[in-house]
Amino acid sequence: MSGDGIRIRVPALTRVEGEGALELDIAGGRLEAVRLRIYEPPRLFEKFLEGREFHEVPDLVARICGICPVAYQMSAVRALEAVLAVEVPPWVAAMRRAMYCGEWIQSHALHIHLLAAPDFLGCDSVVELAQREPEAVRRGLALQALGNRIIELFGGRSVHPVGVRVGGFHRAPDPAAVAALVQDLDRALAQAESLVHWCARLPRPRMEQAMTLVAVDGAGAYPMAGDRLRSSDGLDIAIAEFADHFTETQVPHSTALHCLLRGRPYLVGPLARFWLGYEHLPEEVRQAAAAAGLDRPSRDMYDSMVVRAVEILYAVWEARRLLADYAVPGASAVEAAPAAGTGFGCTEAPRGVLWHRYELRADGTVAAARIVPPTSQNQARMEEDLRLVLERRGLEREAGAIRRDAEQVIRNYDPCISCATHFLHLRVDRDGAVQEAGPPAAGEGGVTVLGIGSPAPGDDLGWRVVEALAATPGVRERARLARLDRPGAGLVHHLDGGGPVILVDAMEGAAPGEVVVVDGARLAGQGGGRGLSSHGYGVDGALALARALGVSLERVTVVGEASADGAAVARVADAVCRRLGLPRA
Repeated sequence: MSGDGIRIRVPALTRVEGEGALELDIAGGRLEAVRLRIYEPPRLFEKFLEGREFHEVPDLVARICGICPVAYQMSAVRALEAVLAVEVPPWVAAMRRAMYCGEWIQSHALHIHLLAAPDFLGCDSVVELAQREPEAVRRGLALQALGNRIIELFGGRSVHPVGVRVGGFHRAPDPAAVAALVQDLDRALAQAESLVHWCARLPRPRMEQAMTLVAVDGAGAYPMAGDRLRSSDGLDIAIAEFADHFTETQVPHSTALHCLLRGRPYLVGPLARFWLGYEHLPEEVRQAAAAAGLDRPSRDMYDSMVVRAVEILYAVWEARRLLADYAVPGASAVEAAPAAGTGFGCTEAPRGVLWHRYELRADGTVAAARIVPPTSQNQARMEEDLRLVLERRGLEREAGAIRRDAEQVIRNYDPCISCATHFLHLRVDRDGAVQEAGPPAAGEGGVTVLGIGSPAPGDDLGWRVVEALAATPGVRERARLARLDRPGAGLVHHLDGGGPVILVDAMEGAAPGEVVVVDGARLAGQGGGRGLSSHGYGVDGALALARALGVSLERVTVVGEASADGAAVARVADAVCRRLGLPRA
């Protein structure tokens, strides 16, 4: 650009779910263009669903997002049950809400501590935050693990749960497991209230904005699911009317659609729910919010992280209420027969309104599906917010300062970029110069072997090695064995027991046929970025966080290989056996 023109490019935004970029064009002291680029390829989930039987949909849509799979399942089953004329009994409705509380807790805790809070305290990562505020990070990880336990209780596992079905659940949780969870929820109330006050004390800018907020009408309860949508400027419609008022448009700079209300950006998510559902919060939660400075709804986006903490407190309170008098029902689901028709489902994912529409044929197969996730609904609002914030703070500053502010704005929204595909990389051109969960399964030995992975072929090395070890004589006498489903930062909970730990995971960059053995302290020294682990927030990042929290890594060893075929499983299992002092025949 000529004159005083500036181009800023953010090639990869860190500490968000997914991948994207930001482009800013500045001229005459004003932002001429703000382009929030989503360059992940479209994932085509709606097309994948066509032709599938209705009972397959809940498990399929859970794969759209590893952070909020419950939201996708709940919006889907509500839409499908509307087509099939299924009315779920009160027990099912209450337990679904309890499961949804688990998702709010784990997702909000992850966002606050791992993604957003470092910005407000000037930290580059959660590892640096853990060095400065170890107790806060420990509390956050504990709350995240609690949320995952709630999801696992109903879903069988916390990542891509499989317990939800049209008409209810595949099984009812065991009363003893529910009773133990209720005791943990009792203890977590104080942690959640403490988190609200901690978030309120974080140094953050103040900026009220004129914006339209949209949320599900909770029908007398704090919004989590419902059949109507409301806005702060008077919109009140049935969810079936969504397409009559909200328009999705394709923009040239993004592979994800933008969604507008009457041609204008709008906001979904915690701030919108707090605005439209404040009166339905229990008195104890409203008092905690007021003590944190939120005695009324807010239109300041920088209040949204405090509101997320308030919603964690509410979700702990609500899950405890719903599970306090738990009893196993006569049946955990009602049956559904195939039928033709169109149905709509809408729930409040942690990031906001998640709208589903399904057309079914008479045989119960999906003829068409449409899914509108919250991040795509917030994209235009994020671009508008970037314009307002950056212009107010000054565009004459050096590119690094502008980048930091821009990334903070976007991370504050907690965008789930991968969900938005139907997303930062910063470059400045100034005058032409381009500038998880609970403890491992119990065993009798003193060593813990943790297999990291998932059910996906090629990502299941750790799981298959643990299975092979379980069938090897003598292993169970010397080691505790457990499989962890992509634990991310939750791995820290499994390292705090004091005994030796062997982590087994797929390894990027290893030579074919090479078994890699590396000590945990060395892997943590890679800085918590993307190292040998094949997972996005991998073993290296979790170990760096553990070390920042004072967990000794001298007793942690990581073993793995690039491949996950049968020969690789055998080689890695042999290597683990040797470390256990056992031959493997």
